[in-house]
Amino acid sequence: MPYEYYERLDSPEKPVFDTEAAYAFLGSHGDPISDMRLKHWSGDIDDVSFWDVLETYRGANGGFKGGLDPDYQGDVGSVHTTIEAMRIMVAHQQFEGPHIDSTLEFVRATMQPDGTWQEIPDVLSNPRCPAWYQPAQFRIYETSCIAGYGLELGAYDLWTNAVRYVRNAWMQMPFAESAHPYWAVLLLLGRSTTSSDRSIALDALDNLGSFIRRRKLDAYDCSVVVETLNGLDFPEIDDMLIRVYHMLGAAQDPEDGGIRTEYGSALRASATFNALMAVALLMQRGLIGEG
Repeated sequence: MPYEYYERLDSPEKPVFDTEAAYAFLGSHGDPISDMRLKHWSGDIDDVSFWDVLETYRGANGGFKGGLDPDYQGDVGSVHTTIEAMRIMVAHQQFEGPHIDSTLEFVRATMQPDGTWQEIPDVLSNPRCPAWYQPAQFRIYETSCIAGYGLELGAYDLWTNAVRYVRNAWMQMPFAESAHPYWAVLLLLGRSTTSSDRSIALDALDNLGSFIRRRKLDAYDCSVVVETLNGLDFPEIDDMLIRVYHMLGAAQDPEDGGIRTEYGSALRASATFNALMAVALLMQRGLIGEG
């Protein structure tokens, strides 16, 4: 069954994340992006060097292409890979400059007439396009991620139509099979102060909590959840974050220190680096001590 590594959560002492083991894993199993991010995060390279590496994954259409997301190897910039690039930009506090402008130009060019996003045809026609890139009936995940990260990057114009779509689609969408739309909605609406948005965010938080309690959250996604929830002011969040921290600890391979993920071995390096960043956020929040 999936997530067998979470069995460690049943031990009397909850598993903790070993940061030194994670660093050691990245030292011998890193990929170009994880290596670059680790050096930038540690202050060993500057912003120029950060962009020198990230730009190698930029497609001719302005979006980000294969390799940044190991699931996708195409040369055409894709919406889903660009979401990952925007996440990286925000995590590394890159909020302005020509590289951001190029990304936002791609995002605006691929926006649907109703203010939503789905994968572009040139990517979908690639026979190696990942199955999860295929358009869904409800485009809440892609739309919330792009508009949410876009808001962090100063693209306030993306907000209005995206929020209008999410508000309407939320009332029609059945319970999702994955937690993705729930944390994405929190990324988009978690800081909104309007009562209607707050109600949707609380509903999303409750559904996300269900995935966490049932251990139906992959370790790779645990880090995204920590990044998204950190800084929100809902009273339930601290308990959820502690649960997610122990899930990260349970997903860490005791043999090599890397994170195990159901998404495949190609994602282990990025999952491990993301976990390191997530644990650092939890330390800053005061929820855990040195791991």
